Amino acid sequence: MLFDRTNQRWTVLARAGIGFPSWSHDGQYLYFDSTLTEDPAFFRVRISDRQLERLASLKDIHRLWGPNGEWGGLGPNDSLLVTRDIGSPEIYALDWQP
Repeated sequence: MLFDRTNQRWTVLARAGIGFPSWSHDGQYLYFDSTLTEDPAFFRVRISDRQLERLASLKDIHRLWGPNGEWGGLGPNDSLLVTRDIGSPEIYALDWQP
């Protein structure tokens, strides 16, 4: 939902579960991800005409869970950013000294 202060009205931008909304630097788009869905992806909606555009799939990206959840957002040039977990809980060597 977007609130128009001039007209004092709410309008629907998208009918979807969204996470981590981020405004583009020129204010023309609102970017967001749909992490908690069957087919997670990055989207943007153009404010002028409410056009929704799917930008990238996040389905096969193992995202990092942490204090901010599976964060997604924009870089300084409006590039898409996500936290990605590339760590491993496996132990490859262990020296035990009782």
